[in-house]
Amino acid sequence: MDWSLTLTFGGFVVLLVAIGLYFYQTADTRTLTDYMLAGRSVEAGPMALSEVASVASGWTFFAWVGVGFSTGLHGLWFAGAMLLVVGVLYYKVAPPFRAESEALDSHTVVDHLARRVSSTPTRRAIRLVGTSAILVFMGAYVGAQLIAVGEALDTALALPYFASVLVGGGAVALYTTLGGFDASVWTDVVQGVLVLAAVVVLPVAAIAAIGGWTAFVGEVQAIDPTLLQWSGGFEGTALLVSILSWITFAFGAIGQPHSLMRFQAIRSADLLPKAALIALAFQAVRLTVPLLIGLAGRVLYSAASDPESVALMALSDLVPGWLGGVLLAGIIGAILSTSDSMMLVAAADLTRGYASWRPQVSQTALIRLSRVIVAALAAGGIALALLRPGTIFDIIEFAFVGLGATLGLPLMMALLWTGTTDRGVLAGVIMGLVSTVLNLTLLPDLFPILVWPVTLAAIVGISHLDR
Repeated sequence: MDWSLTLTFGGFVVLLVAIGLYFYQTADTRTLTDYMLAGRSVEAGPMALSEVASVASGWTFFAWVGVGFSTGLHGLWFAGAMLLVVGVLYYKVAPPFRAESEALDSHTVVDHLARRVSSTPTRRAIRLVGTSAILVFMGAYVGAQLIAVGEALDTALALPYFASVLVGGGAVALYTTLGGFDASVWTDVVQGVLVLAAVVVLPVAAIAAIGGWTAFVGEVQAIDPTLLQWSGGFEGTALLVSILSWITFAFGAIGQPHSLMRFQAIRSADLLPKAALIALAFQAVRLTVPLLIGLAGRVLYSAASDPESVALMALSDLVPGWLGGVLLAGIIGAILSTSDSMMLVAAADLTRGYASWRPQVSQTALIRLSRVIVAALAAGGIALALLRPGTIFDIIEFAFVGLGATLGLPLMMALLWTGTTDRGVLAGVIMGLVSTVLNLTLLPDLFPILVWPVTLAAIVGISHLDR
């Protein structure tokens, strides 16, 4: 075990918990809005860094590096589509969403969709189905993050997988339970900076170890020239299906509740253009450079049994221990920043659902309930990670698309198309959940291409019937 790496990373974990303790002691947490959204007072910079860090997850340094290892630059189709979707979110969806959220006093996307409808049965149905989707998809998502934590600490620190999952899950549960959204945002800021550091340093170190850029390109071409082609070696119908799969996968960005929560928490919609520039720059880096890490890993670790682990192998082999501890903090930070946000969203939805049935419950009781739910969700995520039901990529793809179709598409249609009716929103929430599960189960080779047209047709069709 490299003790300089271990001690540096240990200091990072202590810092995260200290941030949670700080906000537990100092934040003026008198209402659920204070705990869940930091009183809607987050500035543009922290909001943008937190938003990107919250979706970076185990995807960036595990699944996406694995894609670079396996298919190379073909993954740029996803990166380009993702940047377009993020731009639409910030410039078109976020401004009306922020304004409506404050007017309705909504805390999450499910809460928002429910509060904007007038029919009580429809409102309750949206909460029931939407919260069910949150538990299904975010439960899978949190489990994937803790699998990534386990693999990271196992590879980099030689800490047994079981203990690694407990350390990661315990840390995120502690600081999120204590500090709420304030702690989530400011730990995300720290983690976002470290993510950028890791994204920059790791590929430079790996390419230098190969012999420089020219040698790197030559070695990759010698292994498989299609790794440096956008086509990825696919042709005809296979290429079309692959590109559509990447693009429709990226559509999921419209409905990540832990990301949308940041739009609800920003101090003013006037800050969104500034936040957009920061977020798009950060996204461009974290969606492209990890592919290079994977390609370099293909050269350095061609016999690797798990392509998703090559970033950690490079970290252990190619950088000094103290720097490795800092970069490991960035990699783990990308994972924890997603986990804390997801647990807050799920807790908020369950708490708001409870409050809708018990309107007389006090704010203090709701905050206490939210903290209990966060801790329980962390325990559930740890249990799922120990079961390891699939690869990080597969689990995140399922959850990412499911959340986007079930919550994001109905929200975007409700905000941008005046013809969307209450029952149209409900139809979209139901069909998003059902179509995601059925597309993956019955036609996995076409996942997630079929999810979006089916869900959109349900929203538009039912809305037209209501007229």
